[in-house]
Amino acid sequence: MPAVLRIPGLLPMLYLMCSTRPGRQTGNPMQRTDSASARSLIRENPELLVSAGFLVLLAMLFSLVFAALLQMQSGNESMARLVQVSNSKTNAANEMRDAIRLRSNSLKTMRLTGDRFDRDEEYQQFIVHAGKYRRARETLVRLGMDEAERGIHQELATLTRQAQPWNDSAAELLMDNAPAAKVASVMQQAELLQNRILDTLDRLVHLEQAHAEKALATSREHYRSTRRLLVTLAAIALVFCLLIVRMVTQRVARKNRQLQYQASHDPLTGLINRREFEERLERAVSHASTNSATHALLYMDLDRFKIVNDTCGHAAGDELLQQLGQLLLGPVRQRDTLGRLGGDEFGMLLENCPLEKAIAIAENLLAATESFRFSWEGEHFSLGISIGIAPIDHSTGDLASAMRAADSACYLAKESGRNRIQVADMGNRHLRERHNQVQWLPRLKRALEEDRFALHFQPIVPCSGARPQGRHIEILLRMIDDDGAILSPGAFLPAAEKYNLIEDIDRRVIGRTLAWLAHESVENHCPPRVSINLSARSIGNQETLNFILQQLEVTGVSPQQLCFEVTETAVMSNITAATGFMLTLCGHGVRFCLDDVGSGLSSFTCMKKLPVDFIKVDGGLVRDILSNPVDHAMVRAINKLGHLLGKQTIAEFVETTDVADELRKMGVDHMQGYAFAQPQSLDNYTQVMGPRLVLVS
Repeated sequence: MPAVLRIPGLLPMLYLMCSTRPGRQTGNPMQRTDSASARSLIRENPELLVSAGFLVLLAMLFSLVFAALLQMQSGNESMARLVQVSNSKTNAANEMRDAIRLRSNSLKTMRLTGDRFDRDEEYQQFIVHAGKYRRARETLVRLGMDEAERGIHQELATLTRQAQPWNDSAAELLMDNAPAAKVASVMQQAELLQNRILDTLDRLVHLEQAHAEKALATSREHYRSTRRLLVTLAAIALVFCLLIVRMVTQRVARKNRQLQYQASHDPLTGLINRREFEERLERAVSHASTNSATHALLYMDLDRFKIVNDTCGHAAGDELLQQLGQLLLGPVRQRDTLGRLGGDEFGMLLENCPLEKAIAIAENLLAATESFRFSWEGEHFSLGISIGIAPIDHSTGDLASAMRAADSACYLAKESGRNRIQVADMGNRHLRERHNQVQWLPRLKRALEEDRFALHFQPIVPCSGARPQGRHIEILLRMIDDDGAILSPGAFLPAAEKYNLIEDIDRRVIGRTLAWLAHESVENHCPPRVSINLSARSIGNQETLNFILQQLEVTGVSPQQLCFEVTETAVMSNITAATGFMLTLCGHGVRFCLDDVGSGLSSFTCMKKLPVDFIKVDGGLVRDILSNPVDHAMVRAINKLGHLLGKQTIAEFVETTDVADELRKMGVDHMQGYAFAQPQSLDNYTQVMGPRLVLVS
């Protein structure tokens, strides 16, 4: 470039090229002379023409590059704004979700505390969380929304309007020390609506994340198209143009890396986020299955983190997570991966790491967390961490299996006392039970959706000499599995109780049984009395109580035909609510039976205090009365005490006629077991319970 500028006469030549056109004659002789001189100069120095053309081309290239730069800058700024808005929307949605969860926790805390001042303080927090929710929602609206976001926002507005009266009513009832049953009913409805709001907010967060990913894809495409343009220009440009292209490409790549970093990392701690962590874990699982390698997955959950959040606020909680993220990076090897999975949960992928080394690393993490002290405005907090370890080898099925195993191990570590390490081992009975319960959840949901529950029955027969009061049967529940197998309650009810599906199952059994009784009343005119087992969650539940009364009214079944069996454990979990529940139904004529009497320490107290008509002796005592003197004495004592209290006794698990004869000698009123009949489908009741059924000793 400097050599071109030193060519003699270049500037005068350019001036003449701009001021005259070929073939045009002017009237000024001096101008004609200058034009002729310029043409002569070009003929004698052809490099001048090349230099002039180069200057024009260079000017055009500079213009195109400048325009491309402006376009790239505008696109990058637009993408940056889009990502910033998307992140702001995601943060607002997360704040709304946290506010809803905290409001629910405040209600639960108000319900649990007995101190008036603590309850009042929690009520103030309840109001503060509502303000946080409104501010986050206003931020979300102010940032603008597309059609999908507006639809979710309208759903949130509708659900919020529905939930607000229930939340306020629950808070007011708690502040007024209202009866527990009334509070439980209102809070259950409030929690149901709050869960729906949280589900809707989860959809909103996922939508905003999808928008961020879309913005990133658009930025990448913009980068690729711009790079192609710059490469095309660079092919015909000189070294100076190539330098400009290089500078522009570096700038765009740097911006793209920044956007990629934001999409794959947690903005609070700087660690990789859950999506990126699961992608790396999936690669590790695939590598282990194809190359016989051994890796390890650590699932970590902080202990006592909520204390910091509740005591000092979210700012302190965020600072704690930042400090702890850096602390956990200490024992990590360079090739390992640490990520924040959400909330106060972290994950660590140890590649090419045997189990013994993984346990040693986990112990170092545990020790580092135990020695860590968090300080905030004069307050000092100690923390703990529960760690679940899942080995990853050729037997690991997939990403979900690895995460589920590590999560179950972490859950067991917390249940075992927190701040400890648990290795995922399906030979561990407790861990296997936890794993099996997780597997049961989708099967139970499918069974409920497809109504794959079957009702069986077993007769409860009177002993000789007892007054005939009509037939009496117990309703027994079975589930038809995906493969058609019939499963007993012991296989699926623990998981149903764990995942809050037991109340739905109880209501399904009650509804179908009452419908069957109504049909029997019309067809056979002598329907039996039925006993139905109630779970601990249903006893004392206002919605279940309302459902029973409604079904009795709809079906027209006499309440005297209905008897509910309750266990000592279920009643003692909330004896006040359970007693009110039972008294209400007893007032309508429904009867109750105390089940498994003798299996617990409070059986005699329950027999004395609860409004039950029958007591059922635990089958574990009945089965061995002929060979075990202690069981014999306990059954005799329970029967005698039941009669003194004016209640009828039922002995279950009567498997032989010898045991039946001994129970008759004791004076037991009713018996139930294989000695008389095995459980049969309720559809076969008429055929099985015909007049040919005879009790033979």
